[in-house]
Amino acid sequence: MAITTVKISDRANRKLDALQARMSLRAGKRLTKQTILEQLIKQAIDEESLILLPPPKYPLPPKVLRALENYGADWGVETREEDIDRILYDEEQ
Repeated sequence: MAITTVKISDRANRKLDALQARMSLRAGKRLTKQTILEQLIKQAIDEESLILLPPPKYPLPPKVLRALENYGADWGVETREEDIDRILYDEEQ
């Protein structure tokens, strides 16, 4: 297995330390930062909504646009415009 060093800020490292402590308590055994990061990466890949990326630069290259044409998921839920407005803008109906 190849090992890669990843540099993170002191602030992110403190948060990772806190996460490591909480997860180790929950698991009942010491978990390494490597194990926690591997699980976070796996979960982020499985549930893409976990990662908040900056918006893309515009205009998008044609190659990216073609890739996005087939991207998306039908959740099988009918949504009315009124529901979307209420959810997005916290409007009372």
